[in-house]
Parts: sequence; structure tokens; C-alpha cells
Amino acid sequence: MRPILPAVLLPLLLAACGGDPAAPSPRAVLVTVNDPDHGDTFTYEAPAGFRPALSPRPGFPQSAAERAMLEAVNAERGRGGTCPDGRSFSPRPPLAFEGHLHEAATRYAAVLAGRGTLDLPHRLGPSTPARRMVEAGFKPAPPAGAALLFGESLAAGMTDPAEVIAAWKSSAGHCAALYSPVPYGSAARADGAGRAYWVLNTAGW
Repeated sequence: MRPILPAVLLPLLLAACGGDPAAPSPRAVLVTVNDPDHGDTFTYEAPAGFRPALSPRPGFPQSAAERAMLEAVNAERGRGGTCPDGRSFSPRPPLAFEGHLHEAATRYAAVLAGRGTLDLPHRLGPSTPARRMVEAGFKPAPPAGAALLFGESLAAGMTDPAEVIAAWKSSAGHCAALYSPVPYGSAARADGAGRAYWVLNTAGW
């Protein structure tokens, strides 16, 4: 399918942690997320013993198309590359599928498809990329001094993963996001108004 809309801006959101999960503690850790791109700051409690969900969560399976997209993203990461602004990135390790991120991506892809327009906002009312991922249960406590990164890339009108990645690579911000140093990610697709809507979520430190 011919691309209708390449993609939209990817924000990177930084979080500061209030504790060190390496130290044994039965208590939750308070994490503050500062999102300057959307003028938003909020906190969440990282439960003691949080573990990433490395398989789909109930009610949010990973489709074959979504699996193929994540594989294509990881193949691109493995190659490394140079972005339109001249920045070069060495090969990155693959993103590990993370179920909370997939749930957030799936829910938001459905929202975009339901709207049926080519307007792909990262913020919709109070909902922002970082809030969506945290609300879906991605609540880690990064090591003291580490920056927790949340990333979201959106696209519509393309079904072939290669087309989506090519469109993202044509944007300096999206291109850099493909090579983000985070370890976790997921891609979700929803169909609406005769086109495919994609959400790529990445997170970690």
C-alpha cells in the first residue's frame, strides 16, 4: 500500500528514580517522570520485585503482523545506520518484547484507528506516551542515577514493515529512535478507516 502518512514525532521522556532496586527492600519505590515535550510531570510507585512481562499479557496477544514489525525493527537496529541529520548509530541489540508496552501500544493503536483520521497525536487529553505505558503496568525502578526512557513512534497508511521503517528513517527523530539504547519494546497495529495504524513503544534505561 502506498504510504499515506510517514510518521509523527517521537518524544523521549526522562524519569528519575528515588531508590536503588539492587538494595533489598519490601517497599515500593517512588519514580518521578518528567515529560518536557508534553509539559507533564507525574509519579508512580514501582512495586518491589517488578519484572518485565516478556510474553503477551492476557487479552493482548501479539499478532503475526505485529511480530513481523518488531522483527523488522530489530533487524534495522542490528544494522545500525546514519540518519538524515548526519548522526550515525552503531548496531544495537534487539528489543525484547514487553507485554505491558504491547498492551499500551495496542490500546492506543485502537484509539487512533477509531478516530479514523490521519491526525496522530502523541497527547490526547491527559493521555501521553509515558502515562499510557505506566498505566498499562510498566513500572520499573531504574538503578539510582539512571534515566528511564519512554519512546513512541506512530504511523498510518502502510502495511509493509519495510515501508514503515523507511518512512521513520526519513525523519531524524524517528530514525534516532530506531536505535535507542533501551532494551524493551513492542509494535501494535489496528485497522480503521481503510488503513493500518501503528504504534511502536520502547522503554528502559
